[in-house]
Amino acid sequence: MWYDNLNEKRMWEIFEEISRVPRESGNEEGIRNFLLSWAEKNGFRADRDGIGNVFIYADATEGYENVPPLALQGHMDMVCVKRDGSSHDFTKDPIEIEYDGKFIKAKDTTLGADNGIAIAMTLALISDPESQHGPIEGIFTISEETGLTGAFNIDPEKVKAKRMINLDSEEEGIIYIGCAGGVDLDSKITFKREENPYSNGYKIEVAGLLGGHSGGEIDKERGNAIKILARALKNIGKFSLAEISGGTKRNVIPSYAYAVISTDSRIEKKIAKVEKQVQNELKNADPGIRITITPVENPQYIIPGKKKKKIIDALFTAPHGVKTMSTTIKGIVETSNNLAIVSTQEDSLCVVNSIRSNIASSKENHLDTLKTLYSSFGFKNTESDGYPEWEPDPASPFLKEVDKLYKEIMGRKAKVTAIHAGLECGIINKRIKGMDSISIGPDLFDVHSVNEHIIAESAERVYDFLKEMVRRLG
Repeated sequence: MWYDNLNEKRMWEIFEEISRVPRESGNEEGIRNFLLSWAEKNGFRADRDGIGNVFIYADATEGYENVPPLALQGHMDMVCVKRDGSSHDFTKDPIEIEYDGKFIKAKDTTLGADNGIAIAMTLALISDPESQHGPIEGIFTISEETGLTGAFNIDPEKVKAKRMINLDSEEEGIIYIGCAGGVDLDSKITFKREENPYSNGYKIEVAGLLGGHSGGEIDKERGNAIKILARALKNIGKFSLAEISGGTKRNVIPSYAYAVISTDSRIEKKIAKVEKQVQNELKNADPGIRITITPVENPQYIIPGKKKKKIIDALFTAPHGVKTMSTTIKGIVETSNNLAIVSTQEDSLCVVNSIRSNIASSKENHLDTLKTLYSSFGFKNTESDGYPEWEPDPASPFLKEVDKLYKEIMGRKAKVTAIHAGLECGIINKRIKGMDSISIGPDLFDVHSVNEHIIAESAERVYDFLKEMVRRLG
């Protein structure tokens, strides 16, 4: 197997097993059954709540019966993105894992280490005969990636622990004690299609971008395929628009977008000019960008000209990326927006924006700004319920104990900070009275994209720290 030369074979074997199970958000029945079956086979008590979260309970090992229970938490689902041209079917095909001696990644798809590594670490730890610990409760939530559904609906009666380690972070050596809140905005414009006055159909595609997590990578100034496509369309002169589509998930920076248009003009040079400009602008942050034009069957019906202009102008004008940086925690994004998805139906077009902020009022203000913008172009807006910020508590006794143990075990001090991405800790803390949480994890890169990869040695160090920490926790 690919993990034969790695040290923590128990953890990687479980990770491999998880990777064979379909677990896209909303399709978690397979991974839920895997967890329940694994618990039964290995002699652990397990349960599920009404929403579908799974709980696996490990009794204290000898001598640790009086240690307060500890929860280890991660989510079951993963973001499923595949490379252009891949035939991978996330409803049935296993993730094909590759290891190059340093990085673990997947062939042509997201890896799912976000958050499969949390499951693997937890199951490996509680099933390790050499592990010593107090009572451990494994908490595995559903649909974190598409709305934190499991966390919002977790049954408090299933959890006795008042201390929780979330294993959904992506930087080794950091203890997170806070995160951004978020809200999504769906903006829809309707139209009645009309006859196409032009003769030649084309498909314009923006591809080759890195994409990535809209929280963790939003500050890397990567390109947004939807924004680049709108810019290209803005510069090609007279044309009609039949379809525009881009983006895959609300929390993924769009790496691909396309438009089906019709025109009697020559547009190749104009598109090439925009491509050259964008390639120069993104040469360091996102060097793979390309814009291509392919002749296609000429569309018979198109979006009316006035509505077409409003759509393109809205996409061209809408902000994407970092809005403000935190003045409280240096180097942390405070407020951002991901122009995430555009999709065209027969009589309508919808745009999805995902707003994050560590400050509730800033989140609401940016939401209102976007609602005003889209309304001005004739869109009707619908906002999601959103999820709350996780407010940092630097005085937490649990944090102080973990921070102290990290220095003792690892020989260096951890960085204690907050993250711009959303985590389930704040929600679970509110749902389970008295819960105190921190979040840690290994070095994980380019999550929510086909370039997702994890450093094997980092994952093993975090696991070894976790195993030693639970041995020492009072």
